[in-house]
Amino acid sequence: ALVLADRAEAAGLEHPLILTLAAEASEARGDDEWAASLLQSAVELGPDQAETWRRLATVQGRLGLLEPARAAAERALALAAGGVPYLMVAGAAAFAAGDLEAARAHYQAAAASGGAEAIEKLAAVAVRRGETEEARKLAGRALAISPDRPGAVLTLARADMLEADPVAAEKRLCDLLAHGVSDAVQVAALDLRSEARDAQGKVEIAFADCAARNALIARARPPAPAHEPRLEEARRLAAWFSRADTRSWRHRPGDDEEGARTLRLHAFVVGFPRSGATVLEKALASHPQVVSLAEVDCLGEAGRDCLCGPAQLAALADMDQAQADRRRALYWRRVREKLGDNLDGKTLLDTRPLHTLALPVIAKLFPDAVILFAVRDPRDAALSCFRRRFRQNAAVAEFLTLPDAARYYDAVMDLAKVYRALLSLDVLEVRHEAVVADFDAELRRVLNALGLPWHDAVRAAHLQLAGGLNSTGVGQWRRYARHLEVVRPILDPWVARGGYPWV
Repeated sequence: ALVLADRAEAAGLEHPLILTLAAEASEARGDDEWAASLLQSAVELGPDQAETWRRLATVQGRLGLLEPARAAAERALALAAGGVPYLMVAGAAAFAAGDLEAARAHYQAAAASGGAEAIEKLAAVAVRRGETEEARKLAGRALAISPDRPGAVLTLARADMLEADPVAAEKRLCDLLAHGVSDAVQVAALDLRSEARDAQGKVEIAFADCAARNALIARARPPAPAHEPRLEEARRLAAWFSRADTRSWRHRPGDDEEGARTLRLHAFVVGFPRSGATVLEKALASHPQVVSLAEVDCLGEAGRDCLCGPAQLAALADMDQAQADRRRALYWRRVREKLGDNLDGKTLLDTRPLHTLALPVIAKLFPDAVILFAVRDPRDAALSCFRRRFRQNAAVAEFLTLPDAARYYDAVMDLAKVYRALLSLDVLEVRHEAVVADFDAELRRVLNALGLPWHDAVRAAHLQLAGGLNSTGVGQWRRYARHLEVVRPILDPWVARGGYPWV
């Protein structure tokens, strides 16, 4: 059926069932982006099909499209008028988006049927909220109903970690991994075991766990052959823009009139992943005059296709005001869908680190925007990208080995250097190490650049961030120095450029 549907879709036949089955075939090939596109077409042709909406929510969730996934899940739930599978996918979408109250409500409704899976998910919500006692109780209930619930074991291990008992977490996870679990469970268990081992100073086997986890991810989600690898994209753009005509890129296709009419200031937080952009966003978002658009890609849709080839890049360089205004209107429509009308007189903070690649789009559409460029020791940034388990997206493939992470860092930072020499942008670098060393002083400097007064809510945010904002995160690379030797030729020029210590 999948093969026939794939052939029918390729031949141009459009029917919700054909598109849904063709999407399933696309998922099997590892091309979630095309699967999401097919499912989007399917729900447009058959908007009353709850199951298609559910499948769309699941694929979008894997792609990290959290808001669209949540909307699709809620639509599926409404069409199905409840039902455990639809409650579960709505709970998963809310959980991924960080809305733990909504996730709990959906899972509690699903748990009314007495199923172990919903109770297991409730335990995961509890541990995410730091409620370790409740999490242990719920995980125990799930295991009592069905002893084969690896998610419950993972929750218990997370509770161990929250209670500063990495030894217990490691033992629990070793036992779990010895019992022949699925690849997805292995990924989660290896990820958590690497943290437990790192916390005990067992860096060699912690690194090995990360490598094993990433190998499983690579095997499970092979890159779609039709898509340009992100590393090659960055290198292609650097080569093209290094030869670009400066005059074309200093030309402004009119002003962003809607932004000027609505906002006090528009700012983008960019950089490289794991370089402090999220910490910076959370601190600034606590200011009462700031509205944050964190990790929601409104710019991607407005600027889609602008950077994908020489013809599109030339068109972006020569963009006139009418063309720019159409793209701006799409951006602001997406912003208002996310934030409503709570924008008047505020500073809008659009945070997405890899919008670094899209700085030419920002320069054309929002020439008066302030760019906050998050910077961190290249060794810490590359190592953290390798060690962190990211949601599935196109950039994840660049972080699955340490050499790949280092090469991508080099390519993105080289591209940023080319952009900053070419484009008329107001850029302020913000070093993660400076934020950690003297939070108040560095945030005052950033707020001053944004024309904002100091507010004590920013300091309160510092206290909330304290668990993830401390000096132990600075210089983590030293503990893994042996593993970083292989990437020193790639990263050392950026270490020198940033003035970071060598030992």
